[in-house]
Amino acid sequence: MRAITDAREFSEALNRLSQLLPQSSIPALEGVYVRFSGGRCNLTATDLSTWLTVEIPAQGDDFAFVLTQAKRIAKACRRSSGEMSLELAETGEGRRRQLRLRLCCGARTGEFDALFPKDYPERPEVEADHTFTVNAAYLSARIGRVSYPVRYPMENVSTQRTSVQFCGSHIFSLDGCRLAWDTDEAVNFPEDFLVSAAPLAYLKAFGEQDVAVRLGKRLLEITGGALCLRLRRELAVPFQLHDAIPACFETEICISPKNFLEELDYLEKIVPASKVRALRFCGGKLLVEANGCRCSTEIQVEGVSHIEIGLHRSHLIEALRQFKTEPRVRMKLNSSISPIILEADGRNDRAMILPVRLKAPAAA
Repeated sequence: MRAITDAREFSEALNRLSQLLPQSSIPALEGVYVRFSGGRCNLTATDLSTWLTVEIPAQGDDFAFVLTQAKRIAKACRRSSGEMSLELAETGEGRRRQLRLRLCCGARTGEFDALFPKDYPERPEVEADHTFTVNAAYLSARIGRVSYPVRYPMENVSTQRTSVQFCGSHIFSLDGCRLAWDTDEAVNFPEDFLVSAAPLAYLKAFGEQDVAVRLGKRLLEITGGALCLRLRRELAVPFQLHDAIPACFETEICISPKNFLEELDYLEKIVPASKVRALRFCGGKLLVEANGCRCSTEIQVEGVSHIEIGLHRSHLIEALRQFKTEPRVRMKLNSSISPIILEADGRNDRAMILPVRLKAPAAA
């Protein structure tokens, strides 16, 4: 069995897929499924929750195999150009049956072991209830702005806290202490759904193109050009976003994210984060106390607030970084124990952090 495809395109496809290859005790899962059929070559990688397929032109016989040394072969093909032939041969009998793959491009050849296609897990089909179109780069940017609160999946951590959630015109994530959301009334998702945060990074592979999204009960499929991405939906009820956001605020001040981050970095160099439970912030003054150290600095503030609040350092830093390109950000709050909202003019995304309860007021 023999087929021909372009060496560079084959290498680029393997490079895209190799990012998804998991370390596994199942040899086939560490490989790439390659299928030649109808003048096309389809290459697929999976970690059993995410499936990424790349399609490139080809010609020749129809056959399939599992490539087990994808990263090494991708590097070899990268140094070649032009037509590359792939010849697959079966050797041995009974339990000794095995596949041998021979790659030829000009004067360069290589032979590698391959696995039978039956050893590779079958890709699940998507029975779509809804279909819509969206720009991949725009969707990826929206997700990127608000996905930092997502927690790593582990025991006793709810699915709501390990997923990016898509509800109506909102994309958001939360971890119980932080919430970040982005709203675009022009893009309304036909059904609420949750997806694990990590595989959404593959949206960048689609570049600037518009993609078709097919939403099924258990799977989500994104297709554009030669790429197809299938993700598992998380089977959990989405968080009720509006229930968590205060309707009005008594106090509003404006701060510079750059200035605030610079002063936080200054305090970090004096008192390591591991020694600090909470930062105290009131009226533009930022104070930290730990192990006998007491250090303070001033933040440039527009507006007046006499409410002293406790802030978790890393939570505050990540929320400010969401707006790091903005000259000024509004900080809105009601009391020392109420949620704090960060927002900027001309942007659809917002951040919310919960304050840390302070045991006693800071000494004057």
